[in-house]
Amino acid sequence: MLMKNKRSLLCASIVAYILYLVTMVKLPGLMDSFLGSEWPRMIGHRFARKMSDTPLLYFCFGHMAIFGAIIPLIIAKKFNLKPHREVPKSILWTSVAVLIGAFLFYANYQGFLPNMLNPDPDPSYMTEALFYIFPLSLGLCMYSCFLLPRSIMHMLDHNKYSPILEALIAGGTMLISWKVYTINPHIVPEEIFWTGIAIAAAGALSRSFYLSFIACFATLYGASMVIPVFHKIPWEPMLPGFLAAFAAFCLYLHSRDTRQFPIQD
Repeated sequence: MLMKNKRSLLCASIVAYILYLVTMVKLPGLMDSFLGSEWPRMIGHRFARKMSDTPLLYFCFGHMAIFGAIIPLIIAKKFNLKPHREVPKSILWTSVAVLIGAFLFYANYQGFLPNMLNPDPDPSYMTEALFYIFPLSLGLCMYSCFLLPRSIMHMLDHNKYSPILEALIAGGTMLISWKVYTINPHIVPEEIFWTGIAIAAAGALSRSFYLSFIACFATLYGASMVIPVFHKIPWEPMLPGFLAAFAAFCLYLHSRDTRQFPIQD
């Protein structure tokens, strides 16, 4: 029965990840063809003007919220996966050092480290970037740093090769995700490939979903400050996806006992 559950977790994680990749590219166009872009006018001219970018709405809500957050979090809850697992302190602190180092390297490389040291914030832009970056980071880390590595860990039953394979799976799937994201002109800085791989591998080795998510979110959010793409993009179509992903994340947190770090299961 235990082996059946392990296989079910692995199969569910792989299928969900494949759907996550497919919906990156196909879902907005399919929904736009099926639902069209005229339906906001039925609600009102003002609403239609705010929701004029329906592919962005479908992408943020359909792909990033449903397939990037809600479905993987349901899988994690279904199989009782906890966000932290105990690892040797040497591995934990090495992973933390890599996560911090990857963030600082990319911050310096991309040029937003000076902005962090001498901030001149634009609250409206920072809020708009948050609506996109939060669900984007959540989806990337859910698969590359949590579901897939944890599935491998359970399948190999904690043997000595498990951490190596977990790190390879994490880095490889993060690279695949970035490559698929950049097939179409999505809002993603392509130069983050190697930084993303380092974050995914270190996050998988630390077996802490939260540490990897914080590092990934901070890196992408900082990059958005020096790549001001969100000034040209309406924030209203992003909002439903952000709210759905954030609600799913909060419900998952509420279902976990996070008073101890790391949680042992």
